[in-house]
Amino acid sequence: MSTERMEESASLVEVELPDCTPSDAEAVFTVLRSAFPESPQLGNGQGRDGGGGEEKRRFWVGTVDVRTHGDVECALELKEPTEADISGSPDAVRQVQDALAGFYDVTAEPRISGDQEVEVRLRLAQR
Repeated sequence: MSTERMEESASLVEVELPDCTPSDAEAVFTVLRSAFPESPQLGNGQGRDGGGGEEKRRFWVGTVDVRTHGDVECALELKEPTEADISGSPDAVRQVQDALAGFYDVTAEPRISGDQEVEVRLRLAQR
């Protein structure tokens, strides 16, 4: 594997939002898109089902690239506490966790740790 590919791999963080409403997914991904503007694949929470006005819970996934940083100009409020599973290199995961902690109350629960990759479950709540 080339050095460039290894650096890219070390800068990517997988973000999973299990059992999350579209509006809360949109809130989390808005912060991450602003904080890391070159992220290749981040959902936007836009997928509300019509009718009834009730948001259906879904599983959301995105990829954050921590090599570029931006200023978060606005953050949307979480309507309810939300869980996020994040995995990647230890430094990249820490950067994503810190970005989210700038806007939400974050409780971290380490899940899997290794030399090259960690997985952390974050519980996010509105301040």
